Amino acid sequence: MKISKKISLAAIVLGAALSTSAQATILTFTNLAAFQAAAGQTTLETFSGATVGVSNNNYSGSFNGFSLSSVSNGDRSGIATGTIATGASDNTSIPGVFAGQNFYGWGDGSGANGGVGPTSTFKFAAGTTAFGFDWFNTDVTDAYSLTINGHTTTVFNFTSSGFFGVVATAGETFSLATIQTQTYGGFISTEGLDNVRVSAVPEPASLALLGLGVFGMGVARRKAAKSKQA
Repeated sequence: MKISKKISLAAIVLGAALSTSAQATILTFTNLAAFQAAAGQTTLETFSGATVGVSNNNYSGSFNGFSLSSVSNGDRSGIATGTIATGASDNTSIPGVFAGQNFYGWGDGSGANGGVGPTSTFKFAAGTTAFGFDWFNTDVTDAYSLTINGHTTTVFNFTSSGFFGVVATAGETFSLATIQTQTYGGFISTEGLDNVRVSAVPEPASLALLGLGVFGMGVARRKAAKSKQA
């Protein structure tokens, strides 16, 4: 398991509307500890077991708690351990905590795509309420949008490296999250995500056992109440 980089910034609370019957509040975090406290139990994906390889083709893979796909838009994406840029050096160096370790990333080798950049989409299991990741960017002039369920967009800057996470409230859940370029800086660069955390969704069997347990408690209480009345 790779060591996560933490930054001591306060959580930002953003009001956002999802396409559901209620207005949801998305809690946005740049601090891992605060995110974990709000998210509760999560799964962790380090990409350690993923096959390394990047290309200009669209990417797809299945991981712990989510599937991940990209539309390359002419750039390169996939599982990497170092620079993804081709024909030149990154604008700044990849942070040491990421370099040499598997991470999911994308990069621009020539700028010929007109500044679109790859679009990365995470698909979650039903009931997911939290999503977070460690990130880095070697082009400090970039900014990205995170779109939840196709309706809620949060814009954030990759200034160097750190943590970013979102937690849904008011009973809302996440099905899709898409990351794409919002502001394209234009430097040769590599961007990467690692240590992806997703809220742990109980297995159907666990939910069934929980339901039986609650039912059993109800029966026991009714029997106890009848005994007292007798």
